[in-house]
Amino acid sequence: MIDKSFYTTLYERIMSQDRFLLTTHCGPDPDGIGGELGLNYLLNQSGKDSIVLNNDPISPMYRFLDPESQIMNLETLKDHSVIRDRTIVLIDTSEISRTGEIQRYADHNSIMAIDHHDSNGGHSDTIFQNPSVGSTSEIIYELLEIAGISLSSIVAHALYAGIVADTGYFRFGKTRSRTHEIAGKLMEYGVHPPDIAERLYNSAPAGRLLVKKILYNNLTVLEKDSIAYFHIKQSDWEQLGLVSDDLGGIVNELIEPYKIKAGILFTERSPNTIRVSVRSKGNANMLPAVAKYGGGGHKNACGATILLDLQSAIKEFIPEAISCIQNS
Repeated sequence: MIDKSFYTTLYERIMSQDRFLLTTHCGPDPDGIGGELGLNYLLNQSGKDSIVLNNDPISPMYRFLDPESQIMNLETLKDHSVIRDRTIVLIDTSEISRTGEIQRYADHNSIMAIDHHDSNGGHSDTIFQNPSVGSTSEIIYELLEIAGISLSSIVAHALYAGIVADTGYFRFGKTRSRTHEIAGKLMEYGVHPPDIAERLYNSAPAGRLLVKKILYNNLTVLEKDSIAYFHIKQSDWEQLGLVSDDLGGIVNELIEPYKIKAGILFTERSPNTIRVSVRSKGNANMLPAVAKYGGGGHKNACGATILLDLQSAIKEFIPEAISCIQNS
């Protein structure tokens, strides 16, 4: 457990700088978005010069979190000179490589990170990583509380969405009493949990139903090894008018059966680029399997990118996953 000095040191480190570029990993999720909007609000309220810039646009499913379009992306950025001479703050990741083309600007800026994932671990004067909490949004909330700043409704909603998404609506093992306490404080700013749940989990495109038909036709269950996995080709999800982000969360369905300890989704992003999303439960630590490919996350929710064709990626990765199950 990291004590309050973690947050006070982080707060002081941030306040020692004046110009910031906030970013998160490719394919921004609610926790990354919530963390960005929360920290950007803190910095702006503190008189700092802060912008939010990601490699990718926000998925249509999550655009409701940024109603004022504060978050820019490289596709639409017209003046790239605004990126220079800023402290780049990585949010919800501690690896600049996960920010896509944002990493091209690392040579012109100092870098720090705010993260809650299990990979790498520890913290320093540039990497502030607290794996004992369930979401990066919780870390950002603690900074706002230290600053004594009253939140806007937009920030409260974004932070709440980040917390519930990364804790599986308070189901995952890193959910703490403090997590619930923070959620309760955010509700005081007008957050209505049923509305957030509806927007996060019941707003997928209709094509998601059809893609499930494809996935379940490709379902493999290795009951002896307590593993189930899906795979899908790029052409299949693209023909349905989907983007890869539209498949988010489907892998969770694989671990609903009692005997299945780990579920895996292999998504072909291009002929030799396969995204592997892994979910597990209990003590099934799947991080070693993804770490081999430079991936990361939590022991029960992690992922990686494998630079092989789809069938080769499956053939190579499944034994790694089985080994994790056997060693748990």
